[in-house]
Amino acid sequence: MNPTIAVIDIGSNSVRLMIAGAENGRVCRISKNLRTTRLAKGIDATGSLAQDRMKDTVEAIDAFYRSAKALDVPIIAYATSAVRDAGNRDEFVSMVKRETSVSVRVLSGEEEGAFAFSAVTGGAGTVFDIGGGSFQIVTEEHALSVPCGCVRAKEQCDASDPKILSDKLFAWIDARAEVPSAVPQPVYGVGGTITTIGALLAKQDRFDPSGLRRITREELDRLLQVLSGIPEPLRMKLPLLTRRGDVILQGATILRYLMERTHTDCVIPSDRDGMEGIAEAYLKEIRSNARGRDNE
Repeated sequence: MNPTIAVIDIGSNSVRLMIAGAENGRVCRISKNLRTTRLAKGIDATGSLAQDRMKDTVEAIDAFYRSAKALDVPIIAYATSAVRDAGNRDEFVSMVKRETSVSVRVLSGEEEGAFAFSAVTGGAGTVFDIGGGSFQIVTEEHALSVPCGCVRAKEQCDASDPKILSDKLFAWIDARAEVPSAVPQPVYGVGGTITTIGALLAKQDRFDPSGLRRITREELDRLLQVLSGIPEPLRMKLPLLTRRGDVILQGATILRYLMERTHTDCVIPSDRDGMEGIAEAYLKEIRSNARGRDNE
């Protein structure tokens, strides 16, 4: 498949590059690459993006942009929770434009969730999207975005005991959101926390998006107990956790919260997410504009 589009996702935990082709209007990933920059680190304490986090993130964006530019395809870039919540978001967006020539679209939480929903569900069910700075619960009728992600949760509670994590993080989220007590089924899960959990439950040594295991509450609780017993430096050395071993307990606790509060027994992990959704929306707009010109 030939490349058709490149997408740069500037997330709260990492920057990602997707190179994709398209078949019948559906985006098909050719490759996804990731660099962890922790852009959201410290934002709850200061209200702003830290200068060192911005610098690392801009360097990652520049590297990905140069790589994608060589393919001579459209390149779109968007930012999510950390940037939209930051008091210095305009400074960051200007910095990216000045140093990389990349124009960044800052998504609202509702837009972020809607793009993931369109890419994953086919129009039915619910999506849980857990990122570094926020989570979304998205259905066909409604999108809820809450500024509680795994990086922010780590700063709220750096414990490893599952009970302490649940007690503190459940209260933290409850103070920030009113989560529905039920959601349409089936429930899909996107974001690095959920796909990593799906890979861990499948006992993968290397991440394989085609073999992710469905997540039940019982299996999630058992996994939390196992991971909590592994010291953080050792977790970081596990093949699937080199980039998120320090925040996986917090991310898993957020997932546990969502499943418990919405009375969800099973979540289906999906490696398709908002990157595919925004790419499909962009290509649809291009086709629509081309048809409009043809009809003039």
